[in-house]
Order: sequence, then C-alpha cells, then structure tokens
Amino acid sequence: MRACHHCHTPIDPLLSIGYHTVCPTCSKSLHSCVNCRFYSPGIYHDCLEGVEEYIEDKEHANFCDSFMLGEDSKEESEKKARAKARAEAFFNF
Repeated sequence: MRACHHCHTPIDPLLSIGYHTVCPTCSKSLHSCVNCRFYSPGIYHDCLEGVEEYIEDKEHANFCDSFMLGEDSKEESEKKARAKARAEAFFNF
C-alpha cells in the first residue's frame, strides 16, 4: 500500500506527486527519499536507481527525477521480519 513514511496514512494511487505535494495528515513532503520506492539505506547515495546527485536530507522534498512513491515502510519491515522468521524456522528445524 502506498503510504506516507512518517504517519503511514494511505496515499491515493491516482495522486500525482510533485515537489510541493504534502501528506494530507502530517503535512510532511511526499516527494522525499524516505517515501521513494528506490530508497535503500546503505547503498550508493542510498538509492537503488544509482542517482549521481547526493541528497543529504532524505526526509525533505527534493527534485529527483527517479522518484516513485513506494510502499509503506512499516508494512515492508513487518514483511521482512516474517520472511526472516520463516527462513530461520526452516533452517533450524
């Protein structure tokens, strides 16, 4: 589900997200690294798209052309935790 990284409010999939678009609940910018599907801390510039311009503040609006609103990070974290638990259970029978 597409949702705000900060408050986890669902975002309408038909909403066009630009530089000035903010979350209707918490008013934080939606066009930011932490809301992007390519955001991946720990890799080059924390971006799976391999962008050349480093964006220091990942939580504020930016002009990145690669931006795509990603899935809710809370849900993703829960999915990863469940997958890890299943893998550990499989290998630790």
